[in-house]
Amino acid sequence: MAVTSESSPRTCLVLDAGGARSAYQVGALGVLLPALAADGHRPTVLVGTSAGALLTAALGATAHLDPEEQVQRLEDVLGQATKKHVMRPLWRQAPVVAARYASETLGVTGFRLRGLFGTAPLAATLARAIGWNDLHANVDAGRVEALAVTATSVRSARVTLFTEATSAYGDLPTPPREHHRAYVRARIGVPHLMASSAIPALFPSVQVDEPAEAAGWYVDGATRRRVPLAPALELGADRVVVVGTGSLRPAEPDPERDQQAVDLGDGGATLLGAVMDDPLRHDLRRFAETNVLAGDTDLAPHLDRHRRERGRAPQRVVPYAAVAPEHGEELAQLAMSVFRSNHGTLRRTLGDPDLQVMHRLMGSDSPLQGELLSYLLFDPDFFDEAAALGRRDAHRWLAATGGLWRTGHLDPPSGVST
Repeated sequence: MAVTSESSPRTCLVLDAGGARSAYQVGALGVLLPALAADGHRPTVLVGTSAGALLTAALGATAHLDPEEQVQRLEDVLGQATKKHVMRPLWRQAPVVAARYASETLGVTGFRLRGLFGTAPLAATLARAIGWNDLHANVDAGRVEALAVTATSVRSARVTLFTEATSAYGDLPTPPREHHRAYVRARIGVPHLMASSAIPALFPSVQVDEPAEAAGWYVDGATRRRVPLAPALELGADRVVVVGTGSLRPAEPDPERDQQAVDLGDGGATLLGAVMDDPLRHDLRRFAETNVLAGDTDLAPHLDRHRRERGRAPQRVVPYAAVAPEHGEELAQLAMSVFRSNHGTLRRTLGDPDLQVMHRLMGSDSPLQGELLSYLLFDPDFFDEAAALGRRDAHRWLAATGGLWRTGHLDPPSGVST
């Protein structure tokens, strides 16, 4: 197991999935990273999933810099993640998709269709934008104790955490087999990030060759992970900072809206929300409730005995900070506004038809169309406004908590200490 936290306190930063909405995370980190440094708790354990994995690698590569410079580098990386640097144009990808689909229809299994959008530009961007030598040097020096990238094995559906860790870190965790989650030591590179962010059906699955014991085909790490915060605790964190892009609260009941006709876009948005957003929201509330139980002097001894009987470590109170949109509709509405402004005119459509074509195919009048677009709108204007929302929500967290850390309920009743 990893070295325990009593001798070496650890802060873990968890960055969850979100596609283009990761701009929100960059904005939030612009506030949180300096605050963490001022508090003496710069993160030394980094866990990233999907787009969050890309930011995690960028953070690992800049861990030797001051927080303000780290933030600037993150913004530089985000600025390079525009659409042409992430996805191939549809007019270039369409013949490949058609040929691969036809080959599978005819039974030519060696030429498979693995995704609708080509992501070779993203691989080139990651190779160029992230300081890989700096990342490995920061791990070797212990500035980053462990960096874990989450991906999902296509065939076995196992959640795999490719983990680069300092030699002094110790053995990686071994979760119970029924958790269907495994840690594998790896020298993190472009294939691991591409695998972690390969949204099934949209982006092609990725073949990872190293390390040999985990070689195979992978898709987005968010696909099967159900407890996004578990790796932070398994990797020995004493404090956890999490930045998500999905709503902290489910949508309000709306019987009238529920009766509106739905289409393909609504189905896609609902599926993405269930995979990308819901697990973090539920796990964060479970995490906070566990803190409350672990801090209950009457109940904690009984819980500890119950865990010991099952060979598990006692529960402990872990301070946390959590920033995510209060309501998911805000990013969706922002995406629709930027889309109409930047991609809705005939001239803009002729210059870059991809988003307009997808918008029409998925149902342009769908109430959830903005939700779907927010994952794929790799647009600088969307980035700027989403980052502003992230900064706003990070400041709100600091103001509401009176500092960084909370140990109690995510939504404490009035008058109850956090």
